[in-house]
Amino acid sequence: MKKVTMRDIGAALGVSTVTISKALSGKEGVSDAVRDKIIETARQMGYHYGAPQPEAEGKIIGILIADRHFSAPSFYSALYRELLREVKEAGMLGVLEIVSDQEEMSQTPPLSMTVQKVSGIVLVGQFADEYVSAVLDTGLPTVLLDFFCDGLDVDAVVSDGSGGCYQVTRYLIERGHRDIGFVGNIDRTTSIMDRYSGFLRAMMTARLAVREDWLLRDSDRQGRYPRQFDLPKSLPTAFVCNNDMVACLLANQLEAQGVRVPEDVSIVGFDNFVYGEGVRPITTYAVDQQRMAQETVRRMKTRIHEGMEGPVRLSVSGWFVERDSVMDLNTGRRCHP
Repeated sequence: MKKVTMRDIGAALGVSTVTISKALSGKEGVSDAVRDKIIETARQMGYHYGAPQPEAEGKIIGILIADRHFSAPSFYSALYRELLREVKEAGMLGVLEIVSDQEEMSQTPPLSMTVQKVSGIVLVGQFADEYVSAVLDTGLPTVLLDFFCDGLDVDAVVSDGSGGCYQVTRYLIERGHRDIGFVGNIDRTTSIMDRYSGFLRAMMTARLAVREDWLLRDSDRQGRYPRQFDLPKSLPTAFVCNNDMVACLLANQLEAQGVRVPEDVSIVGFDNFVYGEGVRPITTYAVDQQRMAQETVRRMKTRIHEGMEGPVRLSVSGWFVERDSVMDLNTGRRCHP
């Protein structure tokens, strides 16, 4: 027998999951008549719920990250640290859980929801829509960090991938580049798709063609980067990379094959995340991880204490960082900060 969820009750009554959650947990914002109707419908449908624990309410936040996105060092491990710092600053406790691919595919409920009695869930990086739906079905306040799900009633806090990638692409175009490629699995995450859309917008605005053989994939399903990129026979004068790790790997491969960076091929990245000592300086767009974490915690607190309707998608802007990885074709000189 299929387990009855808050989403099922909401569908039967024509109200949101948030309203169902507030009614069943005894929170304000729901009339007595609506609350009674929801409780009766829940009983008839066989939904089981327990009274909230006041001493724990709003104190423990479950933070879920897919295993394929979490390593040390990585952009997401750094983002998690920022999020944990903001959660602590708000007087709450963050509990990290790494979700395996198998758990995601089978929509296994996180232990943090069944053992820790969390008051809210933050999903970081990228998860399948089906897994996000399973989390939402619990009725817990949920916020997505650095990705979004179209069509689902869920809040999301993301970086300005489209605007940022537009900016770094325009930077190349203004310095004389007309043949520009993009590196990144466009269909892998919504953040990469956003960055690609910014790249496309800049190219279209400048009436420049996007060649299929200059769109390079950068990782497999598990997020592992290749030892060697499958480079085209004819290289563009510049590549826009979806993150700085990819930009560094590409630059190293090009130079190992006798292609000078930036004299022969210019490279720009995204994130402004340094992966280790000795990494070459890459012109990039910095993601404001601290503000993304702050906005995530702020939205979570609002969901927990006020139960506001959504969804809200907040795009957090970053800033351009000029370094020594681009050739100005107008002057024949390297660009310097």
